[in-house]
Amino acid sequence: MMPPRFRTSLLALVVIFLLALLMVLVMFRSQTPPRPPVPSPNGYDDFVKAGEAVTDNVDDFAQLDHDSLRALVTTNAESLRLLRAGLTRQCAMPMDSALTNLDLNQLGKMKRLVRLLTAEGRLREMDNRPANAAHSYTDAIRFGNEMSRGGFIIHRLVGIACEAIGCHALAKVVPELSREDSRIVLSELEKVDAGRVTWAEVRRNEKYYARYQLRNQLNPLMWVMGWWQTRPAIQKAETQHKIITTHERLVAGELALRCYQSEQGHPPAHLDDVVTKYLAQVPQDPFTGQPMIYRLQGTNWLLYSVGPDGADDGGRPAAKGWPVKGDFRFDSPW
Repeated sequence: MMPPRFRTSLLALVVIFLLALLMVLVMFRSQTPPRPPVPSPNGYDDFVKAGEAVTDNVDDFAQLDHDSLRALVTTNAESLRLLRAGLTRQCAMPMDSALTNLDLNQLGKMKRLVRLLTAEGRLREMDNRPANAAHSYTDAIRFGNEMSRGGFIIHRLVGIACEAIGCHALAKVVPELSREDSRIVLSELEKVDAGRVTWAEVRRNEKYYARYQLRNQLNPLMWVMGWWQTRPAIQKAETQHKIITTHERLVAGELALRCYQSEQGHPPAHLDDVVTKYLAQVPQDPFTGQPMIYRLQGTNWLLYSVGPDGADDGGRPAAKGWPVKGDFRFDSPW
């Protein structure tokens, strides 16, 4: 008679095999929406050229003095020009070439570009030009969103990292902006939010990649095991996508509230009061689908998201680390 432990292991293998077979059948029989055509001209091509044109080491820009920072930005003026040309065009990563040759070095060059933008912003801050610095940082946010458009999860993760660099720098310069400058930044942030790469798009693109890999390396058992092992990483990536969306909406909300207070002499009684004049709509919390929480605190206010744990901690800032516990505010530690 078969030992119970062996029988259990055999049953588990049979279940995994049947699951693998089922998933293969579903993948091959299900209809995937046709991929949208790559725009022409494609801003992504400008990003690639910009990344190739970067010279010098931009990774340590935060340690450079004023003259060295200026030299770095001046030397890489062509990269900045190409990057901004790409931002004026429709963007999409060429998926066909990425399916056959996923170039991770190219993603590293994309991160160098966002550091270059941040170096430009830091130089502008040194020159006492906070509005111009904010423009560099909002371009960094836009770039992170656009360079991940049409890409797989790994592209979105790099895009999130780029957006986080720009958003973190922008949050620090918010108190230095005038009402007029704040409204310009607000407009840019709302454009990014309206055209944000959605997680549904990212997952759809990832399915294209999975289907391609399965058809070219037909090993359904290994495919299912790999999918099972990467599930936590995919869930974490989705949370990171929501976190960066949250931070950017909080910065936009903070700017709108500061504009209102500057004009009216007091903070609004309700978050709805800033809508239309300063914001197109009340900032939504990606973790609840409900408006961000807003509370008056004397002559100040508290605007926050409940964060990934879904619990309202009264605005207590989330600490660094994973899993994330606590709430997100515009000035929360990153």
